[in-house]
Amino acid sequence: MIGRAKESKRERAKECHNRRRPATLLLIHAFALSLFLCGCDADPRQQRRIPPLPTASDSSRIEAALRTLTRAINQSSPASAYAKRAKLYLSINRTKEALEDIDEAISRNNTEGAYYLIRAQVLRTLKLPDKALDNAQRAEILGADTPELYTLLADIWQQRNQFAKARLYLAKALQMAPYDGEAYFFNGLITAKQGDTSQALGLYQQSLKLKPRFLETYNQLAAVYRSLGDLGAALTYNEQAIRYFPNNPRLTFGRGMIYQAGGRLDSALTFYKQTVLLEPTYYQANFQAGLILQRWKAYTQALANFSRVQQLSPQYPRIDTYIGQCQEQLGMYEQAVASYTKSARQNPADQQAVAGMWRAQRRMYSPSSDNSVLLPDESGAAGAEQPTAPVDTRMDIQTIQPRSRLTTRPDSIK
Repeated sequence: MIGRAKESKRERAKECHNRRRPATLLLIHAFALSLFLCGCDADPRQQRRIPPLPTASDSSRIEAALRTLTRAINQSSPASAYAKRAKLYLSINRTKEALEDIDEAISRNNTEGAYYLIRAQVLRTLKLPDKALDNAQRAEILGADTPELYTLLADIWQQRNQFAKARLYLAKALQMAPYDGEAYFFNGLITAKQGDTSQALGLYQQSLKLKPRFLETYNQLAAVYRSLGDLGAALTYNEQAIRYFPNNPRLTFGRGMIYQAGGRLDSALTFYKQTVLLEPTYYQANFQAGLILQRWKAYTQALANFSRVQQLSPQYPRIDTYIGQCQEQLGMYEQAVASYTKSARQNPADQQAVAGMWRAQRRMYSPSSDNSVLLPDESGAAGAEQPTAPVDTRMDIQTIQPRSRLTTRPDSIK
């Protein structure tokens, strides 16, 4: 009896398994068929997924993303690929390529607000705030409702010292993203411009906590502490930024400014030279290096630096005066007169240019005369003795004495 019961139990289990098997097989086949149909119906172009933007610190991922985006552009040229590549170029400071790509994206789709936002960001980086504002406002009209847009608009308006408008957009950005580090940074800029340095430093610190890889915050903190004379704190923030952004010319230039403020001119000159190697068009670094070389009386090298500044930025304040000073010290009097004259015409209040023009002319026409006039920034202590014209001893000079003393007393009037 027991054996028969076990046997009947096994038969029932086997029968139940056989009933389930067709249903299981049917489900498996249906799932496989659905996968096959999805693969057949999919557009091959849609399978080329544009990767998300990597962080700016990962150079290998950036290069890989650029290659992927370039392949997508070469195969089908979608506007979105141009826009993403433009944003990626902007993140690595290749602004020329970024502007070309975003212009192409907008030419293919001029109704996407996000594209105008990217172009506004590129134009702001290129220091074209008016054009950046036009594109940012266009992005807002087309519905680009993002914290990025509002912080950008706040930045543009604070550059124009229209702080009420700037704070309005910052409020919108913080309402959408309460932990937006850039919003705190621009709020700090506005506060600093209004004279509250202490509160501005607090806002910069908050910005740094929320967005530790925002270059502008490090630069501003280093600049503020340098102006306050706390060079140790300035160097600390500069070093932290260089860890995130190695070989960034703005940071190497900032390091040079800190060392120059502390009187370490050798180190400052080293970083100015490094800045020019990283970005040959960084004329501010050339100018500061020229000042140091001029102070060291290395006039040939200083002249080369100042001439480079003039080439890159012809309207740089008083650059012709500095060129004229070097030319004068090198005995290039005719060129010095031309440089001083040009500077005096552009800025009649430039007394150094006027005085330099007089000195250079005198030296040019009397090269053998003892007229070694020192430049104003090289004259040493205040009140240094100035050269005077030679006196002709053959002429007797007599002092004219007054006949009477004029008084204003009433009894002296007759």
